[in-house]
Amino acid sequence: MTGARPLPARYLDAKGRIDIARLKAETSITKIAADVTDLKPSGDEMKGLCPFHAEDTASFFVNESKKVFHCHGCEAGGDVIDLHQRIHNVDFRQACLDLAGAEHIVPTTLKDPIIIALRRAESVKRARRIWQEATPIGWSLTETYLTRRGVCHAVPGSIRHAHVSRWWDAHGREGRREPAMLAALQDREGGVCGIQRTFLDNEGRKSSRGTPRLSLGRVRGCAVRFGPVADTVMLAASVEDGLAVRLMFPGASVWAAVGDGNLPNVRFPDAVRRVIVCGDADDPGRIAAAAAVTAYAAAGLVVEDLVPKAGKDFNEEWLLLHA
Repeated sequence: MTGARPLPARYLDAKGRIDIARLKAETSITKIAADVTDLKPSGDEMKGLCPFHAEDTASFFVNESKKVFHCHGCEAGGDVIDLHQRIHNVDFRQACLDLAGAEHIVPTTLKDPIIIALRRAESVKRARRIWQEATPIGWSLTETYLTRRGVCHAVPGSIRHAHVSRWWDAHGREGRREPAMLAALQDREGGVCGIQRTFLDNEGRKSSRGTPRLSLGRVRGCAVRFGPVADTVMLAASVEDGLAVRLMFPGASVWAAVGDGNLPNVRFPDAVRRVIVCGDADDPGRIAAAAAVTAYAAAGLVVEDLVPKAGKDFNEEWLLLHA
């Protein structure tokens, strides 16, 4: 890219310099971001997978009214000029020239299907490696966290503890490592294909820094298993809810979908014939549970819907009943 083409007069001030304030105000940061990642509405913002590090949970947010972007995973952030600089690897002056009227070239490699597939495969590989290196939860901050949530009784081996980064880039660099509860996501065949990281502070509470939960590897169609493959599986939305349901129904095989978005998408082995969907009691939870009931019934499974009678989710109900 070059700035050889003349700039539109509206972007020049009285002294012939680029009017930075006007340039920022009249450039759509959403449009720039949409060139390199698929965006979806999230409240007053748009969110998508970060184009600057490998991830499977969207942590990249764009705010059009404020003209800023921020990734809660790798902490990249700034205004529309900063975003253009990062995407095209140019300096501040060249970014201004590009946005003010020079040629706008989209780096297609960032959305190339082959590149995306390779990044996803690397993400699964990294998730498996982290899981193998993780340790049991005994005497860890994960044990403290689950004790606070009232569900630290005979925790199954699908939950481990580790100090792990939030992000890695294409050059092998990674963010600082933080304590986290790890949950192993298993595919239909039972292989570990991803992990969910719940980042914790030094007192064993959910971290207030950035997004506390981030997944790595493959999530869609997978689940965290707190019990074996059985004729009947109880499917909860979150890890904490799944552990609570497991305590409420001793002997039941309970799995967790790690999010409302995946609740209707878990691919069960053929031996599973009945699914009890344990969704949250709030509106998003009820919508996700209804979608799950419809999806699993269409797949030929016997489906039931179970809603907490106290609290907004099963972990809260367990705490209320056993306070």
